[in-house]
Amino acid sequence: MHDVDTLYKAIRAWAENQGIAVSEKSLRSDLAGHFNGTSMTMNPSFSVEERAYYLVHALGSIALWSKDKEQVQQIYDELRDAKETDSAATDKLQRAIEKYRAFEISSSELAVWLLKSLGANDAIHSYTNFMRADLESMTQFHRTGKAPKWQDFFSAWNRQVETGQRHPAPFHSRPIPPFAPQLIERQEIKQQQ
Repeated sequence: MHDVDTLYKAIRAWAENQGIAVSEKSLRSDLAGHFNGTSMTMNPSFSVEERAYYLVHALGSIALWSKDKEQVQQIYDELRDAKETDSAATDKLQRAIEKYRAFEISSSELAVWLLKSLGANDAIHSYTNFMRADLESMTQFHRTGKAPKWQDFFSAWNRQVETGQRHPAPFHSRPIPPFAPQLIERQEIKQQQ
């Protein structure tokens, strides 16, 4: 098993080398962290493994936001609009969720590349399992307006993985292109407690 403390420090150092300040601060219990493109705040009440995975995923997101801020903002605007205007799972909402999912998967593809480049190949399997579960949890939230309780959801998810009922698809590694961090609307990393 990889040393998650060392991994977390390496991810933080990489972020700071890109010009993204990373700090820790006590936040609401349902908030693992938040970021605005040029800075990130992580909640120390979450495990170091959770913080490492959310941090590396957020860095993938920041890279995508920084390369095409308008396009990414449009994904989130469409999702917000579809949820506000269509309470049922309509085609408009479904299309918006699929764009959101594609963005989140792209963020994880960049995150997997970063994990590899930091020499943390042994973390990729657990990262993939964690972030695939997180993506399904957040998809449920966007479809229904209510996020499942994370610990219960993740425990059930892991039981399904262990029994072969669920097979989390690997994320394909894609290099993070050079980028200049851009200030964006604050994004929260939520985890329903």
